Amino acid sequence: MPNYQLFLKAHTTQQYAGRIVVRELEPVGLPAFLVALLTHIRDHAPVTPSTISETSGVPMTTLRDNIQRLVDRRLVRRTRHPDDGRSYLLVPTARGLLTLEAAGAALHDAYVALEERLPRPLLEYEAVLDELNAALEDVLDEAPDASASHDADVHSSRVRQ
Repeated sequence: MPNYQLFLKAHTTQQYAGRIVVRELEPVGLPAFLVALLTHIRDHAPVTPSTISETSGVPMTTLRDNIQRLVDRRLVRRTRHPDDGRSYLLVPTARGLLTLEAAGAALHDAYVALEERLPRPLLEYEAVLDELNAALEDVLDEAPDASASHDADVHSSRVRQ
């Protein structure tokens, strides 16, 4: 039987990191998934939703709703795309930037505590995660029909039950 430990371990890592981030961001009042999205927008602004989808790995359907949540909270604003009338650009507002500063301060101590416990330099872990994420993205891009076929198979087996 093949060894699928990488998927299991990556999922476990995501769970631990997620719990820490949620705990530390609670006083900021913005869910971790919106802080992550706002960070991507800040780092790439002005940026299109499709670029954010590509850099974050978040599907466009999910992203649209989350962008609207940020707009409703006045953390991000949409601006007209100069070259594509069907799209728009996203930029953080002053309020959005202040929220990210608060989030960064909230996460700082946990980040330092984690780094102190790592046996190797933090940059090594970041590089490995970048490589892993790139490989995972390639796998997703390689077989879009396979995942659609799998989803259809799961759906039809549920319907038969």
